[in-house]
Formats: sequence, structure tokens, C-alpha cells
Amino acid sequence: MSEKIFEDLNHAIVVGDIDEAGRLARQGLADNIDPMIITEKGMIPAMAIVSEKYDKKEYYLPQMLLSSEAFYEAFNILKSKMKVETAGKGKVLIGVVEGDVHDIGKNLVRIVLEANGFACIDMGRDVPIEDYLEKVAEEKPDFLMLSTLMTPTMLSMKRTLEGLVEEGLRDKIKVGVGGGPISWEFCKKIGADFYGDNEKEALKWVESAVEK
Repeated sequence: MSEKIFEDLNHAIVVGDIDEAGRLARQGLADNIDPMIITEKGMIPAMAIVSEKYDKKEYYLPQMLLSSEAFYEAFNILKSKMKVETAGKGKVLIGVVEGDVHDIGKNLVRIVLEANGFACIDMGRDVPIEDYLEKVAEEKPDFLMLSTLMTPTMLSMKRTLEGLVEEGLRDKIKVGVGGGPISWEFCKKIGADFYGDNEKEALKWVESAVEK
């Protein structure tokens, strides 16, 4: 029964069926399936499919947005039932850099971090550099995670790191970067601490950094 729900929920998210995604999330809870397992098996793989379809130009922004809404419809239902241990966990500021509106990768990282007990402040997409700097100074997060899927906006990552240095904030925060055009080489070049190409790598990094 649970595998059928995972399969149907995956399909509902991929096709952007918001109502069906919500219904299936409720059904999963009614069947006493762990909400984190529903997320991991029925939902995160769906967004990976959507991202792949976008990369292949089979999907465009409207389809991506519908799938994201279906994802969050289900996740918001499941989130209240998730049992997470927040003691010792960190605060994460996360967003897509200025000039880029593609946020599927960022959303997946946020979802996984929140589901594992990290407090996330989601800055959204196309976020001006000054907004990151102001929020870092205000919230004093443990981590800043920046995402982009576009090569031209990689410069916004570099400028954000430079801004942290100029404002005297860089040594107070760990910075992770990710997205299609990003690499470890670029990460090191701009002075970031971590590069990852998926949400599992991001979770592993923040958890290991907290433990140190």
C-alpha cells in the first residue's frame, strides 16, 4: 500500500496536481506511514524528475512552479507530523542569488534540512546581495547557502562572499554553494566552504559542521 502512495504522490507532483498531492499526503498519514519516509520516497524523487525535465526543456517555468506548489501542498501537511530533534542543530540562511529565479534545488535542500531539524530562513529567489548581508547581520545564522542554475549569476555568489568580508561577517558564518554550473574549483576560488550538487550532500555537510 505504501509503495502505491509513493508512486501516486510522485506522479501528482510531477504533473503539478496540487489537490491530489495534498490528498495523498493525508492518506499516507492516515495509513501511519512515517512522514519523513513519504517525503524521501514519494516527493524528493519527483522534484528530481521535474528538474531533469526542465534541463531537457521538456518543462518550462510554469510547469516547474506547479510542481513546486504540489510539493509544498504535501510537505506542509506532513511537516507538522514530523518528529525532529532540534537540540544542537543550526540555523541556515538559504536563497537563490540575484538574477536567478530557478529555485527547485534550493527548495529541496531547505526541505531536507528542515526535516532533519535545522531552522531555515528562506530568502527566496533573485535575492539582492545587500539583502543577504543584512539578514546575516540580523539573524546571525550558522550557515549561508547560495544557489544558482545560471552561469551569468555565478558572479553574484562571488560578490556576496566579498560583501561578507567587507562587512566583517565572513569569519562568523560557513558558506555553501550549489547549482548546475557550480564546481569545487569555483567554490574554492570565491572563498566558500562547501560545494554540493544535491540535497543529501548539503545535509551531510551541515551535520558534520555542527558536530565539530
